Amino acid sequence: MMQQQDSASRAAYSITVQELARRIEENGAGGIPPELRTDAHLICNTPAAIDFNSPGAQGFGVKRAGLSVPGSIMLLVSPGCCGRNTAALSGSGHYGERFAYLTLDEADIVTGSHLQRIPEAVRAFVASRRERPSVVMVCLTCADALLGTDMERVCHKAEAAAGVPVRPCYMYALTRESQCPPMQAVRETIYGLLQPRQKWARQANLLGFFTPVARDSELFSLLRQAGIRKAAELARCQTYEEFTSLAAANFNLVLSDEAMGAALTLEKRLGIPAIRLRRLYETAKIAKQYQALAHILGIAPEDFTAAEVREQAEQAADAFCQQYGRETVLAIGSRLNANPFELALALVRRGLAVREILAVPSAADAFYLRELARCSPATRIYSLLEPTMLCYREDRAVTLALGADACLCHPHAKHVTWNDEEPPFGYQAVRALFERMAAAMRDDDDDNDDNDIDTADKEAAESSGELPVRESSHTVSTLPRLSLALPPFAPDTAGAAAVLYPLGGMTVIVDAGGCAGNICGFDEPRWQEDAEPSAVFSAGLRDMDAIMGRDANLVAKIREAAAELTVSFVGLVSTPVPAIIATDFRAVCRMVEKETCLPAIAVRTDGTRLYDRGASAAYDALVQKFTAPRPSDAMRTGLGVLRLTPLDFSRAESASLRALLGGEEADTAGTPVRFFDRLDDFREAARLKELLVVSPTGLRAARRLQRQWGIPIRTELPPAFIHEAFSAVLSRLAALLRDRQPREVLIVHQQILANGLRRAIRQRFPALPAGAVTVGSFFALDRALQWEGDLHFRGEQDFHAYLQAHPDAIVIGDALLARAMPESFGGTLIDLPHFALSGRRAPIENT
Repeated sequence: MMQQQDSASRAAYSITVQELARRIEENGAGGIPPELRTDAHLICNTPAAIDFNSPGAQGFGVKRAGLSVPGSIMLLVSPGCCGRNTAALSGSGHYGERFAYLTLDEADIVTGSHLQRIPEAVRAFVASRRERPSVVMVCLTCADALLGTDMERVCHKAEAAAGVPVRPCYMYALTRESQCPPMQAVRETIYGLLQPRQKWARQANLLGFFTPVARDSELFSLLRQAGIRKAAELARCQTYEEFTSLAAANFNLVLSDEAMGAALTLEKRLGIPAIRLRRLYETAKIAKQYQALAHILGIAPEDFTAAEVREQAEQAADAFCQQYGRETVLAIGSRLNANPFELALALVRRGLAVREILAVPSAADAFYLRELARCSPATRIYSLLEPTMLCYREDRAVTLALGADACLCHPHAKHVTWNDEEPPFGYQAVRALFERMAAAMRDDDDDNDDNDIDTADKEAAESSGELPVRESSHTVSTLPRLSLALPPFAPDTAGAAAVLYPLGGMTVIVDAGGCAGNICGFDEPRWQEDAEPSAVFSAGLRDMDAIMGRDANLVAKIREAAAELTVSFVGLVSTPVPAIIATDFRAVCRMVEKETCLPAIAVRTDGTRLYDRGASAAYDALVQKFTAPRPSDAMRTGLGVLRLTPLDFSRAESASLRALLGGEEADTAGTPVRFFDRLDDFREAARLKELLVVSPTGLRAARRLQRQWGIPIRTELPPAFIHEAFSAVLSRLAALLRDRQPREVLIVHQQILANGLRRAIRQRFPALPAGAVTVGSFFALDRALQWEGDLHFRGEQDFHAYLQAHPDAIVIGDALLARAMPESFGGTLIDLPHFALSGRRAPIENT
């Protein structure tokens, strides 16, 4: 997955357990080196680190967690960039109709005017539902964190307008390392809905996870031994009434540190005491923990045992160690159902060799580190978030990787992801882990998780790939910028990053982490697919960075990362946070160039616009910065192709166009076609004989080159490419038009590709009236390329209105658009995937 980037002199930072334990013993938490502190460096984006930057992309983030309450719905109030990866959740049947989006524009961010629209948006969202929701969660992002929004007050107004409970969910990535980080805050919001009720001595709650604890865990039988008839969990509640019954518990068992704040609040507000249990993998410590629980519950230890289950765990562990102990060398990651340091210590004490731990330690892990230093001093610790992880080279001595991130770092080892959504606990976790490890070492296809890694990451990249072509349509609101049907499209930040991705520079997303995670985990398929991912970093901003405007800290992080990597330039991509605090990117670029001796550019995106604006600005900035003047006597040569990125063209379409142009357009001197995917293509742009623009986002830069150097521009895709790449679409259209009266045809895609399809359709079906084929787009429509009647859709409302006026039309567009079609629509949708729209690459069959 991740390969060494340059030469043998480049290596990922690591430290031995022995050295780290010594530093912590001498200096406390101050002994943790800066490379292992996420506030001290740029945050490296790799597939193995996606859970840190974008927990909503895989697993639970604030969005999904907020919908854990049965019958709840969520209104996401944010710039479009913050809601983009929600398409992955809203594309699933379980979450499909539970999201709505109130997107912010620049005026909202500056003035806070969106706050006046939230109550009406909540009311419209509730009114659109077939069944009355139990609660509306209003999800806020960093924009409102910086604006200082009193969201409690806004929610009270919304509650009065809608007549249902309305609660805020704070998706503030800026506060990730504060005393109340987002995933702790969302738990407090959820359990804050519970109201006092009479206690039942025979009920206990399990707090901590958003999915149910494994049913075969002995924890349930132990609670029955203690007289507990109902062990309630949020994840097992099917109705809102079941959820409210959690307030009747006699006590809460807290299984995760992130739930401790909510448990203490419940103890104070509802009088439900909290008991902390930890997930451990040393059976002796599990036994002591259960003995302590028995003491708290006033039960004799001999009446509170799980001897049989413990014996099964011991047998599974002994069997594995006897059969595979000598040949097993482990790498342990942090994306797994365990504390990686506690798990490493448990495995080492059983005689297994742990070569690597890929996790960021905290002061709370000091005990495990100290013990590991005695048992396995040479074990090395890596931080997947540290910039030099781009230089990581797989240690082939590792034979078994535990955790999804460790598996990605060790493609040649045996794999046990151990991050199933149903969390294990207690002796059951120990038994299941060793059984899974044994199955992996046996290459047992039924139990080995190797294929699960690929599946999970492909799902994260393709996201909403299972969208049915003709979903039941959603209600479309008349309120401006309120979307009830379609999730946000690719934002300007993603467009800018897509242009910078292949150029060999250092791309720094100036954000708190979430924007970079959305880009890499959702809008950049190359990041998942490439053997050597691009150097894409998050600035890792925190609340005080934004409040104090600590530009010098950002520059220092960039300088330190640039010193460790081989990059040709620095590209800064702005996000809502620097836009709100008015970061002076011109000054930042000058500081970066002075500190790194590298050229630097900034793309001033703010997350409120769509990808075409960001990509256009990035191309233009690159041309301005890097295009060298053409000598007067230099011969013009070669063709330049602008804007061939995955946001507009699938991998297959891109390969087809490259092959076609490479064969037909290379000049007699053998000059290759320049696709502007290397920095040298921008440097040599002034020498080109002609420019081919394949998406409107390349027009701004192309026209600059035309003005400065007189390079002619073409804006038509080759007909051969259209007929080859979209033959299935044309064949499907032919079947629909056969033996029928001519009908309206609407093509929804980026303008230049849609224009190419229109020409092909008019050529193939000359009987269609002149104005029967219309191009519509949610993205840029250039006036010079626009035909009479072409449409720019400002939102789902415009698209919905068009289909109401043309109920028998044939729509050629992404299957996601089916959501915004009126119930009265009797036409046909031919699937034409547009990644920037849905995040989906493959067409759906039987369209």
